[in-house]
Amino acid sequence: MALKMKAGMKQGTCKGACTCCGAKAARVSRKAVTVRASSYHSNWRTQSVAVVQNNGSNGNGANALVPKQMAQAARPLPAQPVARPTPGDLNNRYASVLKHFPSALGVDDFIARVEVALCYFGFTGDNTIAVTNLCRDEVTAVLKDKIETVWGGSFNVNGLGGVITCGVTGFKAGLSHAPVCSGTGRERYVFFSFPHIGIDEVGDVGAISRPGRAKKSCACGALAKCLNEVKADGLGRSFAIPGVHDDEDPEYSILKARMMNKMKEEGLNVDDNFGLADITKAAERTISADLEKLISKSVDTSKADYAVVTGVQIHNWARNLDDPNSYSMEFVAPASVYAVVNGVATHLDLSQIPQVTPRMLNLLASSSMGNSPSGSQDYDAAASYTGGASSTLQQIPSSYLFQRLVSKPRASFLTAGNGHGN
Repeated sequence: MALKMKAGMKQGTCKGACTCCGAKAARVSRKAVTVRASSYHSNWRTQSVAVVQNNGSNGNGANALVPKQMAQAARPLPAQPVARPTPGDLNNRYASVLKHFPSALGVDDFIARVEVALCYFGFTGDNTIAVTNLCRDEVTAVLKDKIETVWGGSFNVNGLGGVITCGVTGFKAGLSHAPVCSGTGRERYVFFSFPHIGIDEVGDVGAISRPGRAKKSCACGALAKCLNEVKADGLGRSFAIPGVHDDEDPEYSILKARMMNKMKEEGLNVDDNFGLADITKAAERTISADLEKLISKSVDTSKADYAVVTGVQIHNWARNLDDPNSYSMEFVAPASVYAVVNGVATHLDLSQIPQVTPRMLNLLASSSMGNSPSGSQDYDAAASYTGGASSTLQQIPSSYLFQRLVSKPRASFLTAGNGHGN
């Protein structure tokens, strides 16, 4: 839910966090290391920066410096032995996600923290356009709905596997749709960019169920294909000439070329331990680098402020969507969150933003699914996990998944006798 202007405020009257539209966030103490945007595009992914935090310190009296998640290319480690999660044990399922993506948060918790953090810098649904880059896969619509509940209709630059192919012209087209703040004439943009991966209720990486399909499916299929091909051919043979693509398979060939070049540049060792989670992280780094390049060529920081939110979308869905006792969940593993205001960039650490209450998350969850929260148990907070990155877990109702992805009520599939994901 977007934060609205207080009653009696007029657009153009500067108050608090917002420099021109009057939106004011609850004040959060801030210790930040900032860098000018002119140098920012070339070096931000390797920096450690201070974060937005509650007390201005790390508990030891020193300013907290937190390295950016996934900033450096890391060689994959052998999988650690973790008990196979029981489908009904949501905390255990969350632990299976954290094993691969330690920064993962429940999707509603993630969206709430992003909204609070960016509102402090003046970004709200009233004065900002969202630009979303997700995989073309329809299952990413869950995250898209969450984003658009806060930021309104987004300009999408989606590509296969999350690769961005719209170019500078496409980017500038989306930015030209942004609201113009009446007081200053400035514009605001928030860029969301996420490749995705399935980690199902029993911890199988890449696995996802889909309404209307009886067999287990895969997410992300494009990245899984890329992984299989690079393991078969090696990075050397998969190395591609930048700008060259297959006219009959343009998006996949562009995705693969950019991925292979980035992975070779990072010196990744694609051995038997290198799996789908590893190539998905590499995809995030690759796509984020492409995003940075496009922003540098499309955004004029003398006329606009912007924020960037990147990471990995994770589908922790039930194997059998027909089972009324099963739970599906969505997570996001943030990689980079930062705001550039008046040409100055500030990195943010969402783990330092307090999570909202289960009641508030219920309201957010129900709103993003187009339902009234009153009386509905579909949106009850499912559990709370207190270890690692603390996050309140929410279920994604099967009824919503059926209606959103195939435009048919779940009951119509049950009547037809279709099985799902067994």
